[in-house]
Amino acid sequence: MPGPLIYIDTNVFIEGFELPLEQAKPVRDLLEGLRGNPRLAVTSELALAELLAPVSREGALPLPVKRRLYLNLLVWSHLFELKPVTRDILLETADLRQAAPHRLPDAIHIVTAIQSGCTYFLSSDKRIKTPSGMSLVYPDRAGVDLILNAWSRQA
Repeated sequence: MPGPLIYIDTNVFIEGFELPLEQAKPVRDLLEGLRGNPRLAVTSELALAELLAPVSREGALPLPVKRRLYLNLLVWSHLFELKPVTRDILLETADLRQAAPHRLPDAIHIVTAIQSGCTYFLSSDKRIKTPSGMSLVYPDRAGVDLILNAWSRQA
C-alpha cells in the first residue's frame, strides 16, 4: 500500500540544493527517504520552469549546473511524479483564486496537489493555504520527520 503523497513546492528544491548544507539537511534527508519510496512525491512542471529560471541572488548556481541538477532530479531520477500544467488545472486554478487569494503560481501548485490526491504540501511559503484534508508542512526537521514517519507507517 503506497504511503501518503506529498506535493513538493519549488522553494523546497531551492532549500535542498542552493542553501548551505546545514539548512539543506532536512530536505536532503527527505530526498534520501524518497529513494526508498519512489513516486510518493509530486511536483508540477511549473516547478521545473521556476527552478530553471535565471536568478540574480548571490551564491545562485550557474544556469548550466542548475539545468543539469534539476533535470536529473525531477525528470530522469523517476523519484517524482512530474505533473503537467493542463487546461483542467488552469480552470480549477481560476476557481481557487476566486475562493481564496493566492498568487497564480501558488494556486497552480495547490490545484496540482489537489488533483494528485496529496496528503501533504511541503513548502516554506507561509502564505500557502491548503484545502481541508491536506496538511501544509514546512521543510524543517519536524516537517520532514513527520513525512518520513508517515511513509514508514505505510511500509
